[in-house]
Amino acid sequence: MIDVFLVHDDVDRASVIRAAIAANPELNLVSESQTGREGAFAVATILQGHPRLLIVRLNLGDINGFDFINQIKAKSPDVYIVPALEGNEGGQVWQNLLQLELRDVIMGQVPQLEVAKVIKSAAGRAQVLFDANKAASSAMVGEAFVVSVVSARGGVGKSVIATNLAAGIAKQSDSVSLLDFSLNPGDFAVMLDDVPRNNIMDAVAAGGNLDAELLQNLLAPHPRLGFRYLACPNQDFDPSAFDYNVALAMMNAMRSLSQYIVVDTGLSASGPTIAAVDSSDIIFFLTSRDVARLLGAQRFIKYLKNDRGIPNQKIKVLVNEAEVGAEISESEIESLLEHPVTAYLPCNAAPVTYSINSGSPIVISEPHHPVAVVLAKLAELSYNRWQERAPDADSAKTQRVTKGLGAKLSQKLNIGHR
Repeated sequence: MIDVFLVHDDVDRASVIRAAIAANPELNLVSESQTGREGAFAVATILQGHPRLLIVRLNLGDINGFDFINQIKAKSPDVYIVPALEGNEGGQVWQNLLQLELRDVIMGQVPQLEVAKVIKSAAGRAQVLFDANKAASSAMVGEAFVVSVVSARGGVGKSVIATNLAAGIAKQSDSVSLLDFSLNPGDFAVMLDDVPRNNIMDAVAAGGNLDAELLQNLLAPHPRLGFRYLACPNQDFDPSAFDYNVALAMMNAMRSLSQYIVVDTGLSASGPTIAAVDSSDIIFFLTSRDVARLLGAQRFIKYLKNDRGIPNQKIKVLVNEAEVGAEISESEIESLLEHPVTAYLPCNAAPVTYSINSGSPIVISEPHHPVAVVLAKLAELSYNRWQERAPDADSAKTQRVTKGLGAKLSQKLNIGHR
């Protein structure tokens, strides 16, 4: 299936194009708009993991057609573009089309059959472009292991988990980076008690010039915790330029800079979150025990599996504040999620809050605290790239400790779920 975006402000001609799209069972019209602004927003936000084809009128009322096309090509290079002309264009227009390598063109008011032929040819090229980008993404350089922390809803502790995972892995490796895709200003400054000179929007601003060399210069080494990181700005900011393609380019470039990459994500439907998920080796999916969040988690996990093609073993569900809502049993949680739970984190709000306010992750400030023990174990498994291996003495000891903490759900690590 190929997703088609139509941006055209001539009602009659748009109707002919729409009919040609509908007649092709391999095409799915996912968005139709009459302005470049609306069309650009649709392209930036509708990401379904399919080849993408954009049909745009070159003579749009609100923006120069070539400016619009260049904007799309810069931000969404995976989109194959078909310009719709008026039929009376001069030589300069055709020269510009050749320079932009736009091979399929809809010429003025032509019959539906002719439009269908152009769109069919363009669909084939959209598939080729999609396959090439996918192959390039699969051939990423470096041996980095990427861990993302996600949730269906906010307020469940993603940033706390992400910063502690980075700190925990950094106790065992000197090549760890932490990226802030949460789009929340100032969180890392508090949790890490550090305000670096650069932030993640400096990387986003580079656009097409975003590469490993730039990120190397922007990443800030934490003065105490042993990892490098790139946080969101400390003040309110406009994240609109931080879309899926920019985030994916950042993830690809990071693979040559660190052996371990931890990503704190934001809204489940945001472009940066989906780019992090697509790039991850392990996804820590965080939820709590209340029904609303569990239902949201169920839907998002299904989306990850069915729409993003994420295999079961990559998704590690963590239940935070596990004693709250104990009337819902462990088996009921797993039945509702249709996915096993990897770990339960106990509800110890005061020590965790203190670690946040003091700017020191709890795995560092109180390593023997029950919450820290679970997070340290997850960091250890991530450091070992979640490989199946016989438990050593320390691992067996950790499991005995976590199973003997007393509370019904405190730190039950279901390590057997791979």
